[in-house]
Amino acid sequence: MRKELLIAALGIGVTGTLDAATRQEVERLLAQIAKSPAPQNLSLGALCYKMAVPPDRAEYVCPVCGTKTLYVREGDHSWRHWFVIHSALSKYRKHCEELRELGWDVTLDESFLCSKCRKPKEPQDLVLVVTIDKKATRTQYESDDLEKLVAFAKKKRTWKTAQDRERPLKDELPRLRKLLGVSESERNENAPEEKSVFSRIRELLGMPATKEEK
Repeated sequence: MRKELLIAALGIGVTGTLDAATRQEVERLLAQIAKSPAPQNLSLGALCYKMAVPPDRAEYVCPVCGTKTLYVREGDHSWRHWFVIHSALSKYRKHCEELRELGWDVTLDESFLCSKCRKPKEPQDLVLVVTIDKKATRTQYESDDLEKLVAFAKKKRTWKTAQDRERPLKDELPRLRKLLGVSESERNENAPEEKSVFSRIRELLGMPATKEEK
């Protein structure tokens, strides 16, 4: 039993996921990534791949109101919509579902794709909505945002691009903080103080703290 406690305290062989997406847990994990060295010898992924040619038309069915909107590839104002529907939307929805299964409150605002729901004054793009401790953060979507969030939720130190190329999650900390609604000043002020490995071992084993730790 004592050996198991030591292993747990040291974090050996423990990966897990960030099931409870509370602000305190998010800030703690962000701090851990910031302090740890970026992983080396990362996978380069696929160097070349063949892409299927999608149809010239794309029909979007709004999940909110059920309205059908048609887009064509050659349209001056609909190319972006056509591209999102054919090349990315199903993948983004899958990532959102994966995050929700992990206990995260994450939704994708697709209203710009719907001829009925879109609002002219709102960003004409997908908007990622992340809610932590009842505070929702809306961010205009950028490429690979959800891949980074999924990796973060799974407590990984790297994330993979669409070409399966590994990249350090540490390099994405500014973007992650924006998506999660955690500013640099808030992180420094609110993140819980990290205990040393030996402090955690003594705590788990019921041993008294040293003078330096009091």
